[in-house]
Amino acid sequence: MAGFPWEGKRGGFKVLVATLSVALVYSYNIDLDHPVIYQGPNNSFFGYSVLEHYYDNTRWVLVGAPKADSKYSASLKSPGAVFKCRVHTNPDRRCTELDMGRANVRGTFCGKTCKEDRDDEWMGVSLARQPTVGGSILACAHRWKNVYYETEYILPHGFCNIIPPNLGLNGKKLMPCYEEYKKKYGEEHGSCQAGIAGFLTEELVIMGAPGSYYWTGTIKVLNLTDNTYFKLKDESMIAKRYIYLGYAVAAGHFSQLMTMDVVGGAPQDGGVGKVYIFRTDRNSGSLIKIFQASGKKVSNPQEKIHFTTMSFHR
Repeated sequence: MAGFPWEGKRGGFKVLVATLSVALVYSYNIDLDHPVIYQGPNNSFFGYSVLEHYYDNTRWVLVGAPKADSKYSASLKSPGAVFKCRVHTNPDRRCTELDMGRANVRGTFCGKTCKEDRDDEWMGVSLARQPTVGGSILACAHRWKNVYYETEYILPHGFCNIIPPNLGLNGKKLMPCYEEYKKKYGEEHGSCQAGIAGFLTEELVIMGAPGSYYWTGTIKVLNLTDNTYFKLKDESMIAKRYIYLGYAVAAGHFSQLMTMDVVGGAPQDGGVGKVYIFRTDRNSGSLIKIFQASGKKVSNPQEKIHFTTMSFHR
């Protein structure tokens, strides 16, 4: 049998492969000696979340500081803040707080059975951006509370704000877990803490809510086109407890090129953590599970808690 042309000339073939490999690889180095450093208020957790943003020929770094005091909400206790830091023409490396146009007093009505408490709400715990030119920003505060029933229950529903590309005031405020007359902590979405993780596409707003259904967790997915939510209705998943589904979220084209699927991490599922992929079904308005993968057990038997899927990245 005749051999391949390169047989007997393996040394030359290896050099050829190596040459092609080098020619096709592009790389860059991070300049560790000359970093650009931005600083925020002390004890504010400045840098808890970081995001690049580009709009109108200006490049920004947006920074979450979820324990910061807010100059726009001075009467509140450490509600957190999001800062914008111009990348160029900013020799002092100055960062300024974004004004989101929110209430400055505790107890502002936000619905028929909703009064908000923004103290320690952790605004800036998560940041996300639409992957388009001039994309909008998603900023969340998972410890935002509904205190309408505070004599009985304080409900940490969580809050998110869609900030327009120009970083102005006319954003879209989201309370994905608020439902009228629902007041019991733990049940359904009473303790959902939406926004601990967030992801934004051109059409979908994806918010992790790990506290729903007694910390089974869920994923809140808003369709911006028709302003409706896709809901997780899988009873076998809702029946689980303390798996924290939604602790990390993402999205991508996994099942079909034209379909946007949603990813959710459940870091305590089965004690090792699992990742779930859901299809967004427009006909039923549901999130339908199409894939799952488990984490690995820890090698140290003394370690009782192991969190897999703490975060996802593009």
